[in-house]
Amino acid sequence: MTVGLTPRQGDVFRSTTRFVGEAVGEDSIWSILHRECHVLFPDDAFADLFQTTGRQSIPPRIVAVVMVLQKAFGLSDREATAAFQFDARWKYACGGLDFDYPGFERTVLAGMRSRLARSADPDRIFNATVDVARSAGLVGRRRVRRRPTPTGARPCEDAGP
Repeated sequence: MTVGLTPRQGDVFRSTTRFVGEAVGEDSIWSILHRECHVLFPDDAFADLFQTTGRQSIPPRIVAVVMVLQKAFGLSDREATAAFQFDARWKYACGGLDFDYPGFERTVLAGMRSRLARSADPDRIFNATVDVARSAGLVGRRRVRRRPTPTGARPCEDAGP
C-alpha cells in the first residue's frame, strides 16, 4: 500500500470550508485543525509507514486528524469514522474536504495505530498535537496523557448490564 495524498483545494460549492468555517469559533478545535493540519500532518511525514508500490491508502493527514478528534471526544473507531462520514465539522478539520468526500472503514484507524507502533517515531501525531496545543495555551503538561497501549485499544463501553 502506498501513501495516499490529500486533495489540496475543494470545489467551492461542495467544500465544507465556507459552510463550517462561518459556524465555528476561530479558537475551536475544528478551526485550529483546519488551519494547522497541513503543517502538523503533511502526508509525506508518514511516507515511512507505507510501501512505494501498491494501491493508495487513505491520506495519512486525514487519518491523523480523525485520530486527534477521536481522542479529544473519547470515541471508538466506529464512532469516529461515522462522525467523519456524516459530520461536516470533521471534514472541515481535515482541511476543508468536500461534503461528499468518502468515508473509510474503522479498520483504517487500527491499521494506522499498528503502523505507527512499528515505526521509528510512534508518537508523531501525539507530539505534533501537544506541541501546537501547548503553544496555543490549550493544555498543560499534566493534563495530557499518552495512552499506555501502543494499539490504543479501548474497553467495550457499550455493553449493557
